[in-house]
Amino acid sequence: MFQLVKERKVKNWPVKISVPMDGGEVRTCDMTLDFKLVDSDEFRQLSTQGDSKLFSEVVTGWSGIQGEDGESLPFNPDNLASACLNQHFTAGALSAYMKAMSGTASTKN
Repeated sequence: MFQLVKERKVKNWPVKISVPMDGGEVRTCDMTLDFKLVDSDEFRQLSTQGDSKLFSEVVTGWSGIQGEDGESLPFNPDNLASACLNQHFTAGALSAYMKAMSGTASTKN
């Protein structure tokens, strides 16, 4: 039976980030995000305020992100703000969030 809850959180939701490479190649990078799933009214409101505002409210953790030095990048507000400036991150994160919101199962290769 469906349970109507005020707030739902999902952890370790798979995310695929597509990164363009030389010669028209695309590398797919796997990571996971923890999400707070907001109701549809709040999502509409947040989405009109830009990627940084939306993701600062709905992304609560991550794994699988490295900094330029190749070291694991800890989740914190500053690192999330930096990630939100990267269009590849935001495209992959938004796609994953929409799948989580709609209850579409994420597939692993």
